[in-house]
Amino acid sequence: MTFGEIIYKVRTDKGMTQDELAHAVGYKSRSSIAKIESGERDASQSMIAALAKALDTSPSALMGWDNDTNLSLTAQPQFRGINVLDKNNIYMIPIFKSVSAGFGAYADDQICGYEPIYLESKREAEETIAIAVRGDSMYPKIEEDDLVVVHKQDYFENGDIVVAVVCGENDGFVKRAFQTEEKLTLESINPSYPPMIFSGSKLDDIKIMGVVKKIIKSV
Repeated sequence: MTFGEIIYKVRTDKGMTQDELAHAVGYKSRSSIAKIESGERDASQSMIAALAKALDTSPSALMGWDNDTNLSLTAQPQFRGINVLDKNNIYMIPIFKSVSAGFGAYADDQICGYEPIYLESKREAEETIAIAVRGDSMYPKIEEDDLVVVHKQDYFENGDIVVAVVCGENDGFVKRAFQTEEKLTLESINPSYPPMIFSGSKLDDIKIMGVVKKIIKSV
């Protein structure tokens, strides 16, 4: 059986609908599950692990490997390069509609969903959130409604995409950051937006809240 056919069989054997499975893994609608089951859409490593967790099985079982000990990655080129992930390291990370919501005092009230993410530890999961991007300042790398997975930290390396907030502003920014001893520059990828430069006393007005570790494209 194909990967999609196995998903269909395990799901239906458990009496689970496509809507229920979609909700369990963080998809917005059942159409994504339908496309995976029909073979129209591939699943990422993290999604394979999330599907396995939702269906109470293992990634290798969904890939069809458990029933054939002689089966290898080389023998199945369509699955080549996929590593079996420990489902215990899949965490449901909260999604926030804006930067301010994700780092606000009442953040839990602003959660609009969850995204399954593979992370190394529970501590890392506790320091990670996802934010739904608004606007086109980071186009084409980050588009409207894409999710950025952010690790909460106040340090970064030049060139990192960071989440920053300005004192007194209602929301924050997702920008590429560069810092010297004299100034902090936040740059958009879209050339239509000029860089934001903070120097002197203005450096006290800007705070780095986290670094983007992953970008999840909207479906």
